[in-house]
Amino acid sequence: MAKSATVHKLKTAKPIRRKINLRTPLGKINRHWVEVSHEEDPKEALLKRIGTLDKGIADGSRILVAIYQPPMVHKTAGGILLTDGMSEEDRDEYVWQGKVGLIVATGEQAYVDDDKYLFHGLKRGVGDWVWFSPSDGMACEVNEVPCRIFDSERFIKGKISNPDSIW
Repeated sequence: MAKSATVHKLKTAKPIRRKINLRTPLGKINRHWVEVSHEEDPKEALLKRIGTLDKGIADGSRILVAIYQPPMVHKTAGGILLTDGMSEEDRDEYVWQGKVGLIVATGEQAYVDDDKYLFHGLKRGVGDWVWFSPSDGMACEVNEVPCRIFDSERFIKGKISNPDSIW
């Protein structure tokens, strides 16, 4: 008996599409757009994958962010079938150049006003999707999940509602 998959569409004004790169046999890269859908809620899936974290894994004003990796795509909007190698190469790019992640831990001083910074009530916490510059955080793996740890909350560019909306 075939198991039916539930497709999770995150609430957006219009369908979210993302760019993927495909190499031709001659090595040229062609870009294609695909509509994003999830078999599982991406926030729940990422929190489940990372599991329980040690208290104090992010000290001071540090923020630990699990890098969002979109679901694997097996066919483009134009009907081109993708091999696992093509999809995996595109997915790996998100680990190194991904600009979106889920906050999974914050230090006790993150988003707390002090003599140097005033946040005027701005607060980001565990479970918030955020975007950032990949070069601002230190890459690491926590419980086999690719992450970045940021030394300060000022490296987080902003909060977003849909992880597929930024690349």
